[in-house]
Amino acid sequence: MNGIPLIELYRRSLPVYIRTMVVMLAGLGAVSFLMPYTYTASTTIMPPDTKQSGGGLSALLQNSPMSIGLEGSGSNKSSLVFKEILASRTLFEGVIDTLGLMKHPLFTDIERDDLVEHLRESCTIETRKSGALSIDVDVTTSWFGGLSDQRTQAAQAAADIANAARSVLDRLNQEKSVSQARQTRAYIERVLLATKTRIDSLQTTLQAFQSQNKVFSLDDQMKALVDNAVAIGSQLAEAEVELALARQDYSKGSPQVEFLERKIASLREQYDRVQAGGLVTTDGFSIPFREVPTLMRQFGNLVRDLEIQEKMNAYLESQRMEELIQEAKDVSTVVALDTAIPPRKRSSPKRLLMLALAWLVGTLSFAVGIPLRAVFGNPQPDA
Repeated sequence: MNGIPLIELYRRSLPVYIRTMVVMLAGLGAVSFLMPYTYTASTTIMPPDTKQSGGGLSALLQNSPMSIGLEGSGSNKSSLVFKEILASRTLFEGVIDTLGLMKHPLFTDIERDDLVEHLRESCTIETRKSGALSIDVDVTTSWFGGLSDQRTQAAQAAADIANAARSVLDRLNQEKSVSQARQTRAYIERVLLATKTRIDSLQTTLQAFQSQNKVFSLDDQMKALVDNAVAIGSQLAEAEVELALARQDYSKGSPQVEFLERKIASLREQYDRVQAGGLVTTDGFSIPFREVPTLMRQFGNLVRDLEIQEKMNAYLESQRMEELIQEAKDVSTVVALDTAIPPRKRSSPKRLLMLALAWLVGTLSFAVGIPLRAVFGNPQPDA
């Protein structure tokens, strides 16, 4: 260092340092007034409670064992879906059409496809653990925009775009929900038609089975037949006892014995008729006992199949009504926690931070550069 102390070198370089820093900071400050200004507006949304809004076949699928691998917060699932919609081209095209951005002073020189990509890059979407989503939109002025009305336009455009993104998201989600409900309803109606056809077929088959086999209400019929058989069987047993006693007291051809014999023959004939399916030939609902097991099985299968189809029909009707309601529902699917408002301050450039960093870099450059110049023999700057 040619024998000059380091402090003396710094003292001699101080005027140059001051002039340089003043020029550099003044120039940077001037540039910061001329460079593009960026304004950021934010809105926060929350998906609706899926426990309340879910229903129909969707709820049935969610509650089925197959959904075990998909368990988790319903709101977080909706948040992921919302995030995908917010990043889609369709949403940004909807924002452009909603706000008429192609005619906006800040975007008049941008083609539609380029504007879509520009909005996509300017929009930042964050998903929180609670399920809420924050949408941050940056809008930047042109050079020298800070000296014109573009500052107000950019701040207002940032808020409008953020709010429009939320509105278009709600509309797209409603359209998706209505479309899904319409498709589900159409499917349910097809299944309903097939179910009603099976019900008609089963009713016809059951009617023919009842007419052919004299089945009306099998349980009641069997109870009546058993009661008749027991009553006649009891009378037959009593008559046989009376006949045995009469034969001990009277001769074989006596009127008392003949009466009891005719009575027993009549009761036995009635008992056989009951076993064969009816006391008289005109009995339309008596069933032979030997055919009861087969008829019970066939009748039970028919009644079971018919009841299953009728319960399925009732369930499908209720689901069809739910999907009709969902299809006609006009309820917001997005809960707005915070509405975007035009920011009062720009997000960039941060003038104080720029000047502070420039001062720090300039000071470090001088602090390192002065000793290096002395070591390599560069002449010291004059005071």
